[in-house]
Amino acid sequence: MARRSIVLLGHTGVGKSASGNTILGRTAFESRRTFISVTTEIKEETDTVFGREISVIDTPGILSEGIETEIQTFCKENLDSSSCLFLVVVKIDRFTKEQQKAVDTTITVIEPYGLDQAYLLFTGADHLDGTLEEFINKEEKSPESPLQRIIRKFEGRYFSFNNINGGPDQVKELLQKTGILSAPESLEKRKIVLYGLSGAGKISSGNTILGSKKFKSECGFESSIKMCVSKSAIIGSQEITVMDTPGVDDSSRSPQEVAVDILKALHGEHVHALVIVLKIGKLSKEDCSFLQYFPSMFGPDALRSTMVLFTHGDDLGGESFEEKIGASRDVSELLKRCEGRYCVFDNTQSRNRQQVRNFLQIVDKMVQQNGEQRCDRLKPTPFPQSSQSRSGGNAPSGYGSTDPRSPGEESSDESISSSCCLCQCLRYLFCGCCQSGRNGYESIN
Repeated sequence: MARRSIVLLGHTGVGKSASGNTILGRTAFESRRTFISVTTEIKEETDTVFGREISVIDTPGILSEGIETEIQTFCKENLDSSSCLFLVVVKIDRFTKEQQKAVDTTITVIEPYGLDQAYLLFTGADHLDGTLEEFINKEEKSPESPLQRIIRKFEGRYFSFNNINGGPDQVKELLQKTGILSAPESLEKRKIVLYGLSGAGKISSGNTILGSKKFKSECGFESSIKMCVSKSAIIGSQEITVMDTPGVDDSSRSPQEVAVDILKALHGEHVHALVIVLKIGKLSKEDCSFLQYFPSMFGPDALRSTMVLFTHGDDLGGESFEEKIGASRDVSELLKRCEGRYCVFDNTQSRNRQQVRNFLQIVDKMVQQNGEQRCDRLKPTPFPQSSQSRSGGNAPSGYGSTDPRSPGEESSDESISSSCCLCQCLRYLFCGCCQSGRNGYESIN
């Protein structure tokens, strides 16, 4: 395919350089807040974006002295009009007379090539209170307002960028909308379930995987997720869906309620990866024991599709993570059950897509090994019965009890149908057998 060129044009300080960096996925152009133009000359950078070779051309503020003529000369000498896209950059803010003048001057420059090859690109989408359409239509009652006049001139060809934490999805959508990329007829689907202790970093990891802040978190000591939530994004040739789940140790709810919610949310779904999210640091034996056996609730084959995601990789400080694994018997045992599959995330570097690529490669390898299996088949598992709760004590009424029948009715193993995997799973999870060392399950010391 021929290389495509994208030319960023507009007023000083509207975010042209930042948008160029967002498109290329790297810091190619200097971008910082200042009262004067940072970009003083036309600069071109080329890279492969979603499998397509793209050149991004950053330009100085078009109202700067002599720049309009300089851009016209550059375009005439260097651009192939049949493979060029012009992005007229406008900052989401009050549309001043000076901004209007900058857009009008930009239109004069690109009109010889046809405005049908140009899009308005609104930057600062992170500051929007609502949608872009709502922002644009605020002046709908004033059809002669400068912004409405420009929108009509571009015949509705506009897009918005969040250059702070918008992620690569918006770039792909722009390239598809403008015809630089053709939308794939079918995408490989990947469903990934994140679970673990409260505060392990599930929300941050979900946002890192999807490339933008799809999940919202709240500061506090309790789990900020009270129900299973799924968010999706297109990454490369795949549609990635990430399900975030409540912390399995959420003190505001019983583990039984958390388990039931996860099972209900997954019922009938194809799940490609069950991901245990762990914060790098000390882990109690009880928590490690619980996490090792928790995948069994998803069916006997679940461990074949389970991996561990360690968060807070920034705390390593250059230390060898392999040595840390070897020093912890509990973590080593957990990884052994997952056949050594793990990845480390530094969620403070959410724009580092290499860590996400490494993670998705492990997921793809599991899919190749297991096929497109359903790892939420919820087949019955012969778990032993016990009157103990997870903590090993007597299970209080309504907490950790696995008998679905009314109080006062006789209880026995035979009274619970062997076809009811939910009963079997919950009995296993909360009977304390994973710590008692009996019935064939070893205690973890």
